[in-house]
Amino acid sequence: MSRRLAVRSPSDPLPWAFGAVIVGLVVIGLTTIGVRASVSADAENAAVQGATLVGDATAVQLEGATRPAEAAARGVAASVAADPSILADTDRVLDELGPLMDGQAAIAAITVIGEDGTVVELDRRSPGTVRTPDVPEAAWLDAARESGTVVWSDPERARDVGRTVVHAALAARDRDGEAVAVVAVRLDAGMFTGALSGSPAMTYGDASVIGSNGVTLAGDPALTLPDDAVVEAASAGTVAMGDPVTYARPVSDSLPWTLTVAVDATAALPAVASVDHTMVLYTVVIVVVTLIMSLVLWALRRPAGEVSVRARTDPLTGLSNRHHFEVRGNDVLQAARRRDGQVVVAVFDLDNFKSVNDEAGHEAGDDALRAVADGLARASGPRDVVGRLGGDEFGAVLWLSADEDSGYAVERLRTSAHMTLERAVGDRFEVGDRFEVGVSAGWADTADGEYRLPALVRAADEAMVGGRRGGKGVSYEATRR
Repeated sequence: MSRRLAVRSPSDPLPWAFGAVIVGLVVIGLTTIGVRASVSADAENAAVQGATLVGDATAVQLEGATRPAEAAARGVAASVAADPSILADTDRVLDELGPLMDGQAAIAAITVIGEDGTVVELDRRSPGTVRTPDVPEAAWLDAARESGTVVWSDPERARDVGRTVVHAALAARDRDGEAVAVVAVRLDAGMFTGALSGSPAMTYGDASVIGSNGVTLAGDPALTLPDDAVVEAASAGTVAMGDPVTYARPVSDSLPWTLTVAVDATAALPAVASVDHTMVLYTVVIVVVTLIMSLVLWALRRPAGEVSVRARTDPLTGLSNRHHFEVRGNDVLQAARRRDGQVVVAVFDLDNFKSVNDEAGHEAGDDALRAVADGLARASGPRDVVGRLGGDEFGAVLWLSADEDSGYAVERLRTSAHMTLERAVGDRFEVGDRFEVGVSAGWADTADGEYRLPALVRAADEAMVGGRRGGKGVSYEATRR
């Protein structure tokens, strides 16, 4: 089946940013004709720029590698928050949480620690089984209980598997905001070793990733800023001049690890090593440096662009992921508030989706999710936001025209999703009439003056859940205040 790209995301700013940096470098190269300055000082600056560029690009690549684990943590937390009783039923744990590990080879285990003391664990070493390990005690688990976001642990040596691991932890909260469990997704350090080996840092030198506890996650554990070097602030961290140039920075605001790269200036900027202290050669060197930096930026455009896309989109459907949906949805609602516009927020869910995975397999389930995503995207407008909220749940923020009815707009998307699903994979889902798959929706609009996305999503979800008790395959309106 051929599919167009479902997601409507904003234009990627990376090409413009790369172009602006390249133009800036060209301008610098041209202005050096009239400059009589120290060649050594400019060469030193070029080395710092090259090291920070390589280090920052590597940090972006490492941060992107953590996205699947964070998505899995959110998916498990959403399932447990919706029904904490699943932790007491091994079969339900496998049925509802097991699929979240499918296709995520980097995830070694998922542990759920209930506030009532219940602990269950899905371990990739024992597929199809649920373990009940001892309750771990760690500061990052306590931080996850207090935080509303994913909390990452420092690297630690897991004795039961004999490897270094890290955890992404997230609290599952009920509708009152109270934590009912903490989800911990475990990753082996080998995943980060692989990500680091393919990074720009390893192309131009060496690198390491070390936790705040001093445990090495990936790379050379001996690689740190030299104790006797003169250091200065640069980009997002600190750089030490020397041969090689050493640059250290946090991987990101949310990851408590330090990335250190040692870049060989002569490898990254080969012309710097042979420059002469004359004006003619100085000009030539700057032109060569400009060319090399431009080529480095051009070489990085694809991996940086892929990281940017992964940060905004759901990898299965191509729609906005939950985070990007919330950001863009809030933008639409605030714009509507300023312009006195009307917006409807809808939540869509596949009816009997569990039977698809049980009866036809997860590949058929993925086909169903992609078909629904394509149907929703086809029926949405250029200012609308459509995203996958997790599992088989989708969301839409629709900007209504002056004479457009909220219920009609939502039903248009729901019908499109149902028809696309039926055309794409209906024959696989109706063999022997063993199950029937459809799409239900709930919606809430801004007619009552409510412009907060979480409140509108919650109202739409409650309308859908309540309405489906009476019948599926329909759009349900939230109760007016």
